[in-house]
Amino acid sequence: MKLFVLLAALSTSLSVHALCITRKMATLRAGPGYKYAVTWRAGRFTPLVELTSSNGWYKVQDMDGDVQWIPRGDVTHNMECVSVRVTSAVLRTGPSATASLADIREVDRYTPFERLDDQGDWYKVLASWGDTYWIHENAVWRPLKIQRVSF
Repeated sequence: MKLFVLLAALSTSLSVHALCITRKMATLRAGPGYKYAVTWRAGRFTPLVELTSSNGWYKVQDMDGDVQWIPRGDVTHNMECVSVRVTSAVLRTGPSATASLADIREVDRYTPFERLDDQGDWYKVLASWGDTYWIHENAVWRPLKIQRVSF
């Protein structure tokens, strides 16, 4: 019984959530406010992991593990987004490696999309320019809700 109480006292829980940028172009900063240096500008549908929040700002982590801050009004929890994590990814017209190539055949690393649907290991995605495609899940980074307990 004493061991359980000790472990419960030492444990902490951290919950993080996926965010998507909703603005055409958002500015991320080194701290939670406009007085902090600009660290990055990212486009619509860029996925981020929410680490914490403070005074209307989210502390976030990007696909590369870099930590920055973004105003709460520039992001949402209400959609799922992905970014290309490989050097270039093939876009298809359907959820299969045998489906026709899309008009835009490939996109570069970091290209963001809103994830609309999935079929097996394929994601139907919406690009910031308004077209939809299918992309294989192995080609993208998708932040997930994570709960971690540490001792």
